[in-house]
Amino acid sequence: MNIGRVYSSERRFFRDAVTGAEIIQLTSFPCIHIKLYFHVNAFTPDSQTLVFQAFSQPTRDSKVDIFKVNIDGMGLMQLTDAAEAGSPVVSPDGQWLYYMCHGELRRVSMVDFQEDQIGYIDGIQPSTGLSSNTAGSTINASMSSDGSVYFTDATLTNGRRAILRYTTDGKEAAIIYESDSITHTQCEPSQGKVVAFQHRPDAEHRNIWLINEDGTHARPLDLPYGNGHWMWLGSTQRIMSNLEKQFNGIAVMGEHDDKPEIIVTGEHFWHAASSRDGNWMVSDTSWPDNGLQLIHVNSKKYKTLCYSQSSSSHPQWSHPHPSFSPDGKYVVYNSDKTGIAQMYLVKIPEYLRDELQS
Repeated sequence: MNIGRVYSSERRFFRDAVTGAEIIQLTSFPCIHIKLYFHVNAFTPDSQTLVFQAFSQPTRDSKVDIFKVNIDGMGLMQLTDAAEAGSPVVSPDGQWLYYMCHGELRRVSMVDFQEDQIGYIDGIQPSTGLSSNTAGSTINASMSSDGSVYFTDATLTNGRRAILRYTTDGKEAAIIYESDSITHTQCEPSQGKVVAFQHRPDAEHRNIWLINEDGTHARPLDLPYGNGHWMWLGSTQRIMSNLEKQFNGIAVMGEHDDKPEIIVTGEHFWHAASSRDGNWMVSDTSWPDNGLQLIHVNSKKYKTLCYSQSSSSHPQWSHPHPSFSPDGKYVVYNSDKTGIAQMYLVKIPEYLRDELQS
């Protein structure tokens, strides 16, 4: 077993040639490395350590393992060595990495690497490296703010999609909602009482749906023309969504708002993430790629943070998918600029933050 195995640092240091921002390349080994999806918590609460997915070998159906690394590029360590390590998420207290393996929710201690089996649901299709290349069954995990409930979505053996709910005390494990189209599942972070998920657009071009935590009362969020990339805006109980290319913007809306609020326009914002406090967003851009954009929600100003130089092509791991550290000081993103997907961390310059808030 390789759980707890320590590896030498692979870090490299850069300054963005255009913005001057400080960047650390956290992984360099010639295998695919994938940061957790932009709406999934990868960090410990102190913002000093994050987890990521890594192919164990250079094959298309490779087993995927989970590693952790410190933000200075040191402390590279393997956390899982299972047949499948899908839907990973770090618990709110930073003590545990939770993940799925063949329908079973497991956890491993971030400190002493103790492993526990939490709960099991029958009829779940296993995932491999192939499904790490989709917005499907290996990336969408979230937890209630107290760490008592874990949610993810999965493909069932009958081919349908489902939302799974496990209590971390091991007492409950159930499919709470089933459909032919479910991705991007994420519970509202402040209370965990509402779960949002992606569904194909309805006649009014709405594609974000809400259910109660027990799977009841399915209803659409009245925000049309989302491009499928969205997340909860901190603990505001509102959802931020990138818009389809013809609108070139990011909108925010709560379930009881009269209409969406447009935060920014002018770029093809692609995947945007919120800071924990809901005051900041960061988004990659594409077609054209004008870099990662740092956005202040209240001022509605934005400016380029850095350039990922990723191909932003079909593989998911070529999409930057930027997201913040809990303290909002760093942004982690993916790039395949070396030819192989690696993970990078950029420090947000204070002058840029001050400029956007003014």
